[in-house]
Amino acid sequence: MNGTEQCCRIGKRDLTGMMKRLRIIVIASIVALSGQAVAQSTYVPLDHQVYPLLVKGETLGLFESYRMRTLPLTRTEVLEMLTSMDRAREKLSRADADLLEQMLGEFTDPAIGEPAPPGSEPHAFRYEEGSTQIFVDTRVTQEFHAHRDRVHLEDETISKTSASVHLRARFGDHVFLGASARSALSVGEKRLESHFDPSQGQPQVVVGRTVFTDQTTGYVGLRYGSFNLFAGRMYLGWGSGVYEQLAVSASNEPMEMVRFVADFEAFRFSYFHANLKGISQGRYFVGHRLDILLPRGLQVGIYETVVYGGRGVQFEYLNPFVFYNILEKQLGDLDNKTAGVDLTLMVTPGLRAYAEVFIDDLNVSKSISRFWGNKLAYHIGMQWSQPLKWREGELFATYTRIDPYVYTHYNPLNVYVHYNESLGSKLGPNSDRYYFGIVYQPQRDIRTELSFSSRRHGAGTIYGPVRPADEYSKEFLAGVVETEKTIDLRFRYQLHRNIFVGFQVRHSSRENVDNLPHLRAAEKFFRVFLDIDYY
Repeated sequence: MNGTEQCCRIGKRDLTGMMKRLRIIVIASIVALSGQAVAQSTYVPLDHQVYPLLVKGETLGLFESYRMRTLPLTRTEVLEMLTSMDRAREKLSRADADLLEQMLGEFTDPAIGEPAPPGSEPHAFRYEEGSTQIFVDTRVTQEFHAHRDRVHLEDETISKTSASVHLRARFGDHVFLGASARSALSVGEKRLESHFDPSQGQPQVVVGRTVFTDQTTGYVGLRYGSFNLFAGRMYLGWGSGVYEQLAVSASNEPMEMVRFVADFEAFRFSYFHANLKGISQGRYFVGHRLDILLPRGLQVGIYETVVYGGRGVQFEYLNPFVFYNILEKQLGDLDNKTAGVDLTLMVTPGLRAYAEVFIDDLNVSKSISRFWGNKLAYHIGMQWSQPLKWREGELFATYTRIDPYVYTHYNPLNVYVHYNESLGSKLGPNSDRYYFGIVYQPQRDIRTELSFSSRRHGAGTIYGPVRPADEYSKEFLAGVVETEKTIDLRFRYQLHRNIFVGFQVRHSSRENVDNLPHLRAAEKFFRVFLDIDYY
């Protein structure tokens, strides 16, 4: 290569970098001139690719925020974090910096009456009138699933097609609206039974050999300064864990709820009161938590939750500011109350440690390790971003343990479930799991994840038993123990902005399946997908 060619190539790279930076400057200028909100305070779907980027940005020390402990985030919160990351983008890999630029454009809404800024998200429909701004977006996904060698279940090859519509709107500077509707159909499933009972899981309708499952959300939000109030049907997750939460799992189905958040620089107070599905009508879930941002990279979250049922809404639980442990006892000690604490420590830029302790019941006068009434769950993990200067990689390691009888309750109405699944960890009581994961993102459009997990499960489920036969001892993993070792590989490629293709391969080796001695299985799962996501 001669000097002229080399100079031209360097010049092209410099020009490309300058153009990318210019686009961000243009976006910032439009925001500054408009004086209006640049992102609506509507929730971002939990499967959006911005979340792993934010997790990495926080771990690298590009911003410090307790907001990541309560999900989903609003578009306003996401844009604030992305803007903080942009100020230190030189600490990111090239792939992450390119993805950051794409996300900045996606989460910067155009000012009312102004054209969309460069790099902004395309929309199926945009409507504006006065101080009202409405966006409508769509998503279509086509997947093929193959299940092989499962115990008690036939092999299946399933085609799954889903289509969804998403609406988000702002009315002035303080009122926001979010809504979504998704319809999915599956062909090839062996279980062809319609059911509308949420105690059996998500309802489904069978027409011929096609299975239909639908889901919808919708809520209104009020934002004024540091205070946010949401009411409607929405998702919710709590905790410091990236892949696991013990009190309120981010993988739960949506719930009808009222949610209140008071957000300050050093702390955040959150509250919700929700309606649960399954077991029977008239079941409720209430919780509040306080997140505190401390010096030296330490974040602490303290929370209480209550599941109650068999009566109408308990007005005392509509008070966000009382201690539920005391209140539940004053109401007759009838409900399933829990408490917990989760911690996040930024050990050094790039290395984060986190932990959570969930207390279903606690009697300090009895043995913590032996007495059945001390029903505890633990989760501890670490995330290492850019390990050993490998800027495109991340490492994860976690351990989760759920004691026997956790989440259970003597009153079946108060079992810690929603749509037939645990509200907290999906492991269920009397279980533990080790998890190790590696993520490789060599460029913006390619993401590969490889993980290994080892799970053990003893006798018992979330529905029972609720106490041991001897009325005292809890024996962790006693008797016949089911074990499962799983290797999971996932690959995703962004063909074009908002158009993704990919696959997943999973192999699980199980022993003593369903706690039955010597019953073995080597289950295999394969998934390939096309995802056209304009939201």
